[in-house]
Parts: sequence; C-alpha cells; structure tokens
Amino acid sequence: MPSAPALAETLDLPDGRQLLVYADGSELVVGTARAYPHPVPGCEWRGPPPSTAVARWRPSSPPSSASLRRPIRIVPNERDFVEFQRDDQEANRRANALLDTLLRPEQRHDWHTTGGFWVDTPYGPVRLGRLYSLVHHPNDEPDVERILCVVPEYHLELPIADIWSNLLLVLAVEPDDFFRVAIERDRHRRRAAN
Repeated sequence: MPSAPALAETLDLPDGRQLLVYADGSELVVGTARAYPHPVPGCEWRGPPPSTAVARWRPSSPPSSASLRRPIRIVPNERDFVEFQRDDQEANRRANALLDTLLRPEQRHDWHTTGGFWVDTPYGPVRLGRLYSLVHHPNDEPDVERILCVVPEYHLELPIADIWSNLLLVLAVEPDDFFRVAIERDRHRRRAAN
C-alpha cells in the first residue's frame, strides 16, 4: 500500500479554509468557507452563498517556494450568480405582456399610441402613464383636473409597465385605498374637450 505524501505546508485562505501543500506538489483545500454578503444590494443568497471572492491571495506568513508555484484565486462559481442577475429587457417584455392582458381594447390602443390610458373609477377617471403625475377628473368637480402622485412600494425596482399594472388593479379593486394614499401635487381648471 503506497504511503500518503508528507505534508509540507499549511496555509490559511482568506475565506476561512486551509490549503494543504504536500511534498510531492499536490494540494488540498479543507474546511468550510465563511459566507459573505450578496454583491447586489437588497438581494439575498438562495441556499448557501459561494466562498469569498478575492482578486489575489495574500498569505499571513511569508510564502514558501511550494506556495509560489502558481497564484491562488478563489472565485465564486458563475452558476451562483445566474438566478440573481436581472435581465431588464426580459423583465420589461414580461411586464408589458402582463399589462396588455389587463387592459381593455381601447385602453390597450391608447397605451400603445400615447404611452398612457384612462381608468374609470367611482371618483372619476384617472389617467395612468406619467409617473408621479397621474391626471384625475373628479366626478364632484367637473371643471377641475387634479394631478396625483401614487406609486407602489419599491417602484424604482419595477419595470414601468408593472407599476401601471399595480395601479390599474388597485383602482379596479380598491379605489378607496388609491385615493386615500394619493398625494395631490397640483390642481387646475380642466381644459375644454375638443
């Protein structure tokens, strides 16, 4: 039975594991890597995070000739990042497809030609399509046009069509909630319809 090679050196790696360098030149990494925070703010790892990525390993003690054979680089597996990378084009495509399914034909036509559409509510129609400036024609003040601001939570992280889908559904199902949180940014006389 062949004997195991003699251990020449043990080096501490920056992620908490150890590199065992044997006299015959073979190497073995042992131990458990410490977790590190996800590189994208607001995201969390699904499952265990990859080991810490470092550009270059710097030993805590002077390197020996055995450890200078090649640089050590600890890089997370690329598969760990795949589920966290957001494809904005794909997200926008899916958000637009969802919004199209929610709109009536005249709203869909308006959306595709002008970038906005009207939603009927018990309090008067609301035009969605301009972020922070939603036009409202109140039923109880026929000569007034109100400019409202209502956005869903985390709206800066959503495709714009998802924001309109969200507000469309709130207006359709819970209009009282919409108008309760709406901030009136401006109010002026409504222009006469042509």
